[in-house]
Amino acid sequence: MTGRGLSLCAAAATAALGCYTYAPAVMETVPVGARVRALLSSEAEAALRDSLGLDLRTLNGTLVQRQDSRLLFQVRTASGSAAFGSQPLNQRIAVSPQDVLRVDVRRMSGVRTGVLAGVLAGAALVVAIEGFGLLRPGTPQPPPGGPPELRRPWGLGRIFK
Repeated sequence: MTGRGLSLCAAAATAALGCYTYAPAVMETVPVGARVRALLSSEAEAALRDSLGLDLRTLNGTLVQRQDSRLLFQVRTASGSAAFGSQPLNQRIAVSPQDVLRVDVRRMSGVRTGVLAGVLAGAALVVAIEGFGLLRPGTPQPPPGGPPELRRPWGLGRIFK
């Protein structure tokens, strides 16, 4: 594998890790607008499958609204056609608070962000070094005087002119 391929693999692996973690939270303390991962009860999962055709055991999305009898989440359910720009398709899903068994709030991870930035900077450095050929030995300098068939010894050059 070349240095460039290795750099791309390293960048892809760090991007897959992400710069965030999920921290457990109590549903009453989760602010509206927070990115969450909610684990649903089996009954809520069956109801979503029957009514909306969605097979979601966990909801990954944003808490849009909170009322006493329902929680409203905005969840990415699909992506649009590549011909139209692959826009994400979101759907708002209402569930009762009793159907949410666990909720985790998405939080920024400083450590992961630092590691990701360091790996990406290192990958960019490797690509730049490979691109400019700084660590590769170059071809040796040709001897002065041009190709061997055009070189004449000093003494004989004046005789044959």
